[in-house]
Formats: sequence, C-alpha cells, structure tokens
Amino acid sequence: MSSSSLLLSRRDALAGLTGGIGLALLPRRAAAAPYSAIALASPGRIGGLVRYTGRVAPAAKLRLTGAVDYCRAFDLRSEELLVSGAGGLRNVVVFLEGIGRGKPIPAESPVMAERRCTFVPHVLSMTAGSKLVLHNDDPVLNTFHAIEVASARTLFNIGMPQKDQRVSRRIRSPGVVKMLCDVHPWELGYVVAFSHPYHAVTDGAGAFTLEGVPAGRYTLCCWHEKLGTRRRAVEVRPGAQLKVELLYR
Repeated sequence: MSSSSLLLSRRDALAGLTGGIGLALLPRRAAAAPYSAIALASPGRIGGLVRYTGRVAPAAKLRLTGAVDYCRAFDLRSEELLVSGAGGLRNVVVFLEGIGRGKPIPAESPVMAERRCTFVPHVLSMTAGSKLVLHNDDPVLNTFHAIEVASARTLFNIGMPQKDQRVSRRIRSPGVVKMLCDVHPWELGYVVAFSHPYHAVTDGAGAFTLEGVPAGRYTLCCWHEKLGTRRRAVEVRPGAQLKVELLYR
C-alpha cells in the first residue's frame, strides 16, 4: 500500500479561481477528450480524507424569507463550511482531471431532494448523460431551479406543489449546476457533472474513495464552495491503494 499526504493551502489555489467559479471550469476542462471504457486487469484505488485546519465558527442560522410558515419548525443553518470534530471537511468534490479511459460508466439516477426546506444532499456529483431525480419531500410547494454556473443559463425550473412528487431531468453536459428554490430563497445546492466516473463527494467525516482507477499518473482535484479549488499530481500503481490526506487551511 502506498500513501501520500497532500497539503492544500490557499497559496496553491489557481489565480482567479475560487468557490463556484473555479468549480465551474474544472469539469469542462476534464471533458476535453471523450471518455472510453477499457478492460482493467489490475486497477488501483484512491482513498483518504479531506481535512480543514482553519478556524471553524458555528454554522450561521439562515435568514428565512418568502414562504416560511412550514420552515420555521426547523433549525436551518448554512452548509457552506461543515467540519467534523476531527477536522473532516464535508461536501468537497474530489475527482481526477482529464482522465479519458477507465472503468465503465455505471447506470445511475442520483436523487436530489428538498427536505425540511433545504437541498439534500447539499452537493451531489454525477456523470453527465445520466438522469437526475428531483424529489419534493416537503408538504409545501418547492421549486428546483437549475442554473449552469459557467453560462448563467437556466437548465430547468420545475415547481412541485405536492409531497413525494418526483421528476427526472437529464444532465447532458459536464459542468456545475447551482440549484435554487424560488419559494425559499435561502436554499442552495450544487450538482457537479463529469464526463467520467472518477468523482466523489466527501462525507461527514471528510472521507472519499475513487475505485477502479487504471495505473498511471493523474491530477487529483478537489473543490469546496467556500475554500476553492486545488490540484495535485498523484500516481496510482497496479492493484495498489493510494492513501491521501488533503488539508485545507
């Protein structure tokens, strides 16, 4: 088993690329070459943790505006910087940049819900061409207003007045989609689409895994909506696990 510890500081950020703007460019750059599935004799694995070592303030309480009667029952707080007690950073998109060949793209229909007046999950990664399932889990009117960050173009805007309504929309192109609710203006989510299957979002402990990676050298990227975008070179050996700790300061 090989291991690598990668320190990601603010000085490592690309000039001018921070927050959602940086993320909007990265998946499109990764989509420059068409992706093709190949037979993998001895693939490797990249796994690890993303940690935040900076100061963490309590999550700010969201200011409710618009239709708020139902939503007042919930303690709604910002999800832009969620850090575990051990420093694990949640909602970081981790992916391989520019990979053109590898494992087959799995059939998937990821779900983004509006539940208790917030988007769940807050950040979702998927493969372009797949259908995104939109689910209203609240007994009030919600909307799914999807805006492509790179172009500021609305992809769709769907109103769902009934609880347990489900609608599917295909996300056809790699890129970043910001999800808003026109009824509850504080709601915010992100859908990040890639041309390949090598992407993940960190969990509550800051953990991530990229499975079935062909042996080779890659650029491992990660993005966080508040802390920005970072890149690092990594090498995956045949049949080996690369253990990575990524640190934001």
